[in-house]
Amino acid sequence: MKGLRTQSRERLKKLTLTAMFTALVTIGAFINIPIMTVPFTMQFLFCNLAGILLGMKYGTLSILLYLALGLAGVPLFTKGGGIGYVFQPTFGCLIGFAVGCFVAALICSKGRYSYPRMIAAGVVNVLIVYSLGMIYFALMMKYYFGTPKDGTWILVNFCLIFLPMDMLWCVVSAIVAKRILPVLYRNDPAMMLRISDVYGLKCKVLGGGEITEKEAKRLRFAPLGALCNAADEIRKRYMKDSFDLCTIVNAKNGGCGEDCKFCAQSARYGCGERGGLIDAARYGKAYAAAEKEGVNAMSAVTSGRALSDKETDVMCGIYSAFGGGAVERCASHGLIDKSQLAKLKEAGVTRIHNNLEVSENYFPKVCTTHTYAQKLETVRAAKEFGFKVCSGCIIGVGEKMKDRIKLAFALKDEGVFSVPINVLRPIKGTPLENARPLSYDEIRRTVAIFRFILPGVYIRPAAGRRELPDNGEKLFRGGANAAITGDFLTAKGVETSQDIDMVKKLGYKLNPKDNEDKNDNTSA
Repeated sequence: MKGLRTQSRERLKKLTLTAMFTALVTIGAFINIPIMTVPFTMQFLFCNLAGILLGMKYGTLSILLYLALGLAGVPLFTKGGGIGYVFQPTFGCLIGFAVGCFVAALICSKGRYSYPRMIAAGVVNVLIVYSLGMIYFALMMKYYFGTPKDGTWILVNFCLIFLPMDMLWCVVSAIVAKRILPVLYRNDPAMMLRISDVYGLKCKVLGGGEITEKEAKRLRFAPLGALCNAADEIRKRYMKDSFDLCTIVNAKNGGCGEDCKFCAQSARYGCGERGGLIDAARYGKAYAAAEKEGVNAMSAVTSGRALSDKETDVMCGIYSAFGGGAVERCASHGLIDKSQLAKLKEAGVTRIHNNLEVSENYFPKVCTTHTYAQKLETVRAAKEFGFKVCSGCIIGVGEKMKDRIKLAFALKDEGVFSVPINVLRPIKGTPLENARPLSYDEIRRTVAIFRFILPGVYIRPAAGRRELPDNGEKLFRGGANAAITGDFLTAKGVETSQDIDMVKKLGYKLNPKDNEDKNDNTSA
């Protein structure tokens, strides 16, 4: 019943707009513009808008209604009305309005409502109007009036005066339509998708293409619902229903000498506790729990700039002791050099985690004790050794969306396997304790744009997800297909059982091995 009421309201709205455009086309016939133009120029503008805004059915109906009323005797034409108007030589242009309106609507209905497409639709409309107008004029002059005329002067005026002016109206109508369409169709997700840049960019990515940084920036202003739906289509195309669920274990806590302005583990801010390196028993207990819960990987995360060689040897011994299980072993040990990577590889570690955090330009604003280039060196070295590399970002630290987009393209260039997206949780005592919390919509938009840029990687909402009203479920409907589950280093997370229930409810499968080739960066 509700659906029928909605359909009735939409139909009534369309009929109202049809009547309105019939009136506008009528008014356009009597508007005199003090420039070199033709009597039908303003009529053409409204006819073209009717086709673009209302579509083939209702747009054409508005023009046919205008013609029907005029021929019925209502003085809507420039020289009155009545059935006798069909013998006016200029009546062919009015026929052209109806045909051109239909064709313009047809052109726009076949793709995205972009400026080039709408302008092209207007140009075709103009050509139809003048072609039918000249043909009808010639036929009437020859067979009705019996006074054939040379059409040269018509062609000259058409090419030098009339057509250039109407080209201007094609541009004007496209600009007006671009502003009005989102208002008319704000409750129509499918239409909103085609109105925005989302449609064309989605088709580009689904077809195996790559969007540019400039194109990605345009998605900042796209309708959020359409953007998220498109991102999920891209995820399905490249990643199917595979979901990668990992958990972390705090393998060394606090006492970090770095000055990352978002982190409670920095010794500079006195926010967190300090602990030594994890022992085999505690790691083994965490690993067994991860296996029992059915997650795909477990990452041992240590605080500090880097582990010493001695600490690396200890960790490698622990990794070696728990090999052969279903859970992949991941190492997150800061800046890891090549000799340490070789040891980790031998110990059975398959994943290396090292977040680039923010874009290269913005990095000095969040950390000064090590550099973006040093992090990048670790990422590249890990790739050389054949590790699956997990590298992502933290958002909400003062950066803008364009900074996140720049980072996403950097991650794309590095061919990472997984991209964690952490959301800042301001911690008292850190320099960012008063940072403005990001809205859920902004987080969703970030995830969706990352999927456009990185179609073939695991996009992994991480820290901050527990604070979202649905534990991030909307993110997994809008491009994300991985998560860090359980507790984090210094904060509570979502319980693994809850996450697994949600993953199953959404139709995902915890089977990333079906997409092992994603490690080769199939994000093109």
